[in-house]
Amino acid sequence: MRVIPQQNKVELTHYVARRKLVLELFSLILNRKLSVQNDGSRNNDEALLHNLIFQQNTTTPEKSDLWIINEDFIYFQGISEFKLSQVKFKGENIIREDLTEEEKQFITSLGENRLDKRPDILLFPQEEKCIIIEFKNPDVSVSDHLNQINNYATLLRNFSIPEMKLTTFYGYLIGEKIEPNDVRAYDADFKNAYNFDYLFRPSKTIAGMFNNDGKDGSLYTEVVKYSTLLERAKNRNNIFIKKLTKEEIEQPF
Repeated sequence: MRVIPQQNKVELTHYVARRKLVLELFSLILNRKLSVQNDGSRNNDEALLHNLIFQQNTTTPEKSDLWIINEDFIYFQGISEFKLSQVKFKGENIIREDLTEEEKQFITSLGENRLDKRPDILLFPQEEKCIIIEFKNPDVSVSDHLNQINNYATLLRNFSIPEMKLTTFYGYLIGEKIEPNDVRAYDADFKNAYNFDYLFRPSKTIAGMFNNDGKDGSLYTEVVKYSTLLERAKNRNNIFIKKLTKEEIEQPF
């Protein structure tokens, strides 16, 4: 810290202070302390948390607060709350236009339009990789939605343009109503991450049915509570604050 110019230290202090305010708002939403959460209207906790972390219908992760989940996420390209058919990467639609009749039939089978599905957040860290983040309302049992990210990954694997080469997926299913044994009862491939208060599934095969020579992909998934993310982010921020404060005490200015 001693080699950082004073002006930069001030900017860093403001940066960390802003993050502290974001985390305080996160806590208020999670504890239903906002007036909008208690005015008798429809429960919108999920939307409030989503918009706090990464504003819906935007494409600027660098302006988001995705650092709450992972510090690296703000540096990736990505989108928040778009239909799969509308997702763009580097200005181009990521869903192929040259769909075969068989593919079109699958997409619209059972009365659905699968490309109308809206992943909460998609991030593209580098070639062949995609991060899928899904938020659940704090009062919803997360166990009931364990296959949702798998489904998004399968659609992206099979219908994205060849240039994307999406083969490796990372999923984050985030809620508050999480019972570890219930998660494992639904899918025993999930494991408890001891000392870190989340569950993870090391790998799930993502079926390659139509595109990319029928090659399968793979998905790593974490199931984690909002409250766990909050505590982790608070700890990281407090460590940074202590470093800045300690330096100011040792070398006052």
